[in-house]
Amino acid sequence: MTHDMDDLGPMDLNGAATRLEAHIPGWQAEGLRVSDIQWARDAYALAVRIESPSWQVQLTVELYGAGLTVVFFLSAAEPVAERHQISSLDEWSALLTDSVARASRIRLVQARLLTSTCTTGWLDWIHGDLWLLPEGLMRIRSGFARTLANSHGSGLTAREPYRLIAHDPAAVLAAHPTNKLIPFSGIATARLHGGVTTSGLEVVMTDGTRHKLLWATWDPARRLLRERLLPLLGARLTH
Repeated sequence: MTHDMDDLGPMDLNGAATRLEAHIPGWQAEGLRVSDIQWARDAYALAVRIESPSWQVQLTVELYGAGLTVVFFLSAAEPVAERHQISSLDEWSALLTDSVARASRIRLVQARLLTSTCTTGWLDWIHGDLWLLPEGLMRIRSGFARTLANSHGSGLTAREPYRLIAHDPAAVLAAHPTNKLIPFSGIATARLHGGVTTSGLEVVMTDGTRHKLLWATWDPARRLLRERLLPLLGARLTH
């Protein structure tokens, strides 16, 4: 198996800067504002800042000599930082293109955290956050550490339930198979149920897709969902 020199050893930061400069005229033609390439004092890293009047976030991408990249989506919402490991200049170019596309998609939305103990069924043991958005529900998987922490009680007591979030639907669904987006407009019927330890929501969409969400009964999700869904669904909601 053969490799380009780009694929071996540390990243060629000068080559990366050249690739970055090749993108800039096209971005500027689309109305984007691109900073000069910023170098660390000992030239072990470079960074660029990109923004647009039509974007709701500012994009900053940092590349370090070992191939570590950090992508920041900065806004009035909580900052989003993503780490990636790349090994070639082609991967660097692809990351730049993808990051710009994502920045153009992100919208700031006001959301309410309903529970931090949400799973997608009895065989899914990893908790996630269930968010109430203006136009639907969003479930994002958290991870094993958060699941263990939640076993000691509700995560809502230590977290502000209302938050402005940077919302990218495509990225949410791509991040993990158990992440969910459930638009209110697509719900055919829904059933809320409660138990001693576990409550949940079962949804049938107009296209026949089914969703199941479960959470710890100590969280207020069932009550809050009933308040939101009943005016929208009426008799189509069983509660």
